Amino acid sequence: MGTVILIRHARSVANAENILAGQTPGVRLDSTGVAQSKELIETLGPLPLKKVFVSPLERCSETIAPWLAKYGSDITLQSDSRIIEPDYGLWSGRKLEELALEPLWKQVQGDPESVQFPNGERFVDVWDRVTSFYQSLIQIASQEENFLIVSHGDIIKFLIAHILKVDFKNFQSLVVEPASISVAQIAADGARLLQFNRTEQPLAESLVRMVTKTLGGEGNHSSKGVKD
Repeated sequence: MGTVILIRHARSVANAENILAGQTPGVRLDSTGVAQSKELIETLGPLPLKKVFVSPLERCSETIAPWLAKYGSDITLQSDSRIIEPDYGLWSGRKLEELALEPLWKQVQGDPESVQFPNGERFVDVWDRVTSFYQSLIQIASQEENFLIVSHGDIIKFLIAHILKVDFKNFQSLVVEPASISVAQIAADGARLLQFNRTEQPLAESLVRMVTKTLGGEGNHSSKGVKD
């Protein structure tokens, strides 16, 4: 049985403006996200890892770069296209509040298996490529090796859904916030979740803030109480 650490990328400039970035290249971390990435140095500390998997998008590699600079000299960094953000097609670059008015939005929330993003991916194809990645993870984690994965909100939710055996149609019941950490143990005969959506956010903020269903993961805040 191996241990897998799942990290959603820190706050990006698109997150800060409530824009659905999708696979748009060049979307970097904002100043809050940079601070969050540096906080991971202390939060994670030195870890006995075999490999770090990252989405090909810049905001993910930027998130883990400070930790790798301090602790990752002997760790392999591997980009994997199966854990890239969904291709939202014509929805990419648009404000989330505008997209919430689209008829397709209700399908995204209630019937994701039927969703085809305009000029983009079918949501079920995203689920399938993440499933393929998870199956690969089972094989290598079963060798009692430890891994770290840095990806996007929906991708992390899909991976956790597999760990918890949550159906695709119900994945929106999970909340994964920027720079959050989840930890699971995975083996060929099963998996278990040890920690979920761990952030530096004070607990009181969670009690007064309503988290709405969205795309690309939730948040719109940071560990310092600012907008995600």
